[in-house]
Amino acid sequence: MKVPTAGRCLLIAEDDRAVRQSLERTLRLEGFDVTAVRTGAEAVDSCTAKLPDLVILDVMMPDMDGLTACRTLRPQ
Repeated sequence: MKVPTAGRCLLIAEDDRAVRQSLERTLRLEGFDVTAVRTGAEAVDSCTAKLPDLVILDVMMPDMDGLTACRTLRPQ
């Protein structure tokens, strides 16, 4: 049986390597297409290249924090 892929593309932005890898592994096992990055700036760049269905942002990250990344990504 083929699992639907619509709405299953996720972006995780998390600077803690262990947390990022754990989330990525768990979500992939659940069938999600996951892109994982380390900073808010990388999240913004990644969304420019390919818009995910859902973005999970850590609040405190180097370069650009999650709140600033959210404001940058959110359409006005």
